Amino acid sequence: MDSPLLSWYPLLLPTVGSLLLVFLVWRRESTRARPSLPPGPPAWPIVGNIFQLGKRPHESLHALSLQYGPLMTLHLGMKTTVVVSSPAMAKEVLKTHDNVLAGRMVIEAFKTLSHDKSSLVFGEYGPYWRHLRRIATVELFSPKRLDALQHLRRDQIFGMIRLIFEEKGNVVDIGKTAFCTTLNVLGNMFFSTSVFDPRNPSSSAGIKDTVSDMMEVSGKLNLVDCFPFLRFLDPQGVSRDMTTHLKAMYDFCDMFIQRRLSAKRDNSEKDFLDVLLDFRTEDFTIVGIRAFISELFVAGTESSTISIEWAMAELIRNPQKLKRLRQELDEVVGCNRKVEESDIDRLPYLHAAVKEILRLYPSGPLLVPHKAESSCEIGGFVIPKHSQVMVNAWAIGRDPSVWKNASEFMPERFLEVENSKIEYGGQNFELIPFGAGRRICPGLPLASRIVHFTVASLLHSFEWILPDGIKCEDLDMSDECGLSLKKAAKLNAIPKPRLPHHIY
Repeated sequence: MDSPLLSWYPLLLPTVGSLLLVFLVWRRESTRARPSLPPGPPAWPIVGNIFQLGKRPHESLHALSLQYGPLMTLHLGMKTTVVVSSPAMAKEVLKTHDNVLAGRMVIEAFKTLSHDKSSLVFGEYGPYWRHLRRIATVELFSPKRLDALQHLRRDQIFGMIRLIFEEKGNVVDIGKTAFCTTLNVLGNMFFSTSVFDPRNPSSSAGIKDTVSDMMEVSGKLNLVDCFPFLRFLDPQGVSRDMTTHLKAMYDFCDMFIQRRLSAKRDNSEKDFLDVLLDFRTEDFTIVGIRAFISELFVAGTESSTISIEWAMAELIRNPQKLKRLRQELDEVVGCNRKVEESDIDRLPYLHAAVKEILRLYPSGPLLVPHKAESSCEIGGFVIPKHSQVMVNAWAIGRDPSVWKNASEFMPERFLEVENSKIEYGGQNFELIPFGAGRRICPGLPLASRIVHFTVASLLHSFEWILPDGIKCEDLDMSDECGLSLKKAAKLNAIPKPRLPHHIY
């Protein structure tokens, strides 16, 4: 008797073939529909695209984006990295998908001494970070708090002007002078005392050198960040060096913290340290406070100093722009007193010049890298979970499709109707030197005040002449790119007082 199955044999082969064909077509279509990584340059085995970064990664990534698009994938060793290079894509990353991309890709340098566990800049997005963020934005950098401590900034800026006046025509390193002044501004706001003595530099050089060294070490391209399995070798000594500098910074902060804890404060205005100590909890301990202070000291000093030096360089290099700003200063302030911080709101050309500097020279050209906490889709492409997301603020600020004559220093553009409403507070994605969204720099309000006040004071109080017969147009404007975008060559200039001498 024939088996019933035998009657199915003639149909079996075409049925299986049809099912297989349907499966293959479905898989092909589903693969087409599934989002893929953004395009990017071919990667070398093992090292990926590391060598394509070069010594000027902000420029290299910008050049690659012109070929592969404003959302681009690179493989930096074992790390998948998505690079954003346009305002539209920056908005997607920093606003639309901010909740997913609010993580931080912590560089190895800041894992030393477990700093990242207490960090506002590199901390994991979560309750502890939100607590730090609230303290920074509501208690430290609120307009009310900054207004109350305005006299501290005034004293330091006026002291800087007096010291420059006493140089009596000697060459001044403008970047160094701004650095020391900003360091003391922060010292007075945190500890109610100056931390660096410009009249006796050798006696307090330690903190200045520590801040500089931390930024230099953290700005290096560290192989461990690309190949985590090399961590135990620390082949470039980055973790070793950072441990030394960070410990010195912690010891410096601990000294002030312990003094404050052992002393009774009078009823004078609270400084930042008082505020932080008031917020101590089981989670936010002295360890967290010193990490918080260390980070704000380093980041605040570096970013403000860089912007001040670039602003002075561009204005000295462009005499007509400088003349227009001085005319504005003379009209608003006059020549019988020094600039006050309260004058700043009445100086629109100064504001335009600072915006233009932040557009051309964002202190953090690639911002601080984000991390995807989960995968998400942007522009038809997938951003994988745990991938690094870098926003090229330098490239966005020089995008010719957004900015006319994008590489030129033109403060006037921000006085034009179409650009007059553009600010750097994180709402206009064509100008994001401080980032945007949850991770925007919390110190932006203070940095803005320091930069405007310092630049206005330097230009109102002095004429600046380049030494050794250097012509304005020949001023070296090359940069060095690490975590920050420094001016490669020091800006040295000779001050000539332009106010009555008793004013100084």
